[in-house]
Amino acid sequence: MGRGGHHTLAKAALLIIAVTCLISASYSGATTLPHNDADRAAEPLGGTTWKLTQFCADNGSIIAPLPGTEPLIAFSEDGTLSGLAGGNPYSASYRINGSTITVESGDVALAHPAIAQDFARQESRYRELLVAAASYRVEDNLLILSGPSGRNLLVFSRIEGPKTGPLLSAER
Repeated sequence: MGRGGHHTLAKAALLIIAVTCLISASYSGATTLPHNDADRAAEPLGGTTWKLTQFCADNGSIIAPLPGTEPLIAFSEDGTLSGLAGGNPYSASYRINGSTITVESGDVALAHPAIAQDFARQESRYRELLVAAASYRVEDNLLILSGPSGRNLLVFSRIEGPKTGPLLSAER
């Protein structure tokens, strides 16, 4: 074999080694499904709807929402959540890994821009706590979202609601 043949053989061997390294590097050995839209596993909270019963106030105390303004949240199986933050509809992406939950800052439609100051403060605090949630647990018919320190931020009670699709109507 001439010098050109050895050069071609060396290039082929290098290509095989590079491809093998790429395949090995992309294989993590994990047994979970990839998190993309086509292959995503069903989310544990998917298809459930909840009504806020308690939340952590600015001063750290746990309080009930103002009567008649209880925020609603519906989790879809595709990793989106939607609901009413009291009066204004919202939606966001979420991801669950074990007991960890991550909620992205979402879209809020200002359906009721001229709401009372207490109501507006509660709605703002609710959205702030939702994004701050770091873990979740379900106990009986309660969904509890906790912060990084483990402190309960939001407590919801399960309600019957839409099993699919967003909960973006400003009417209840």
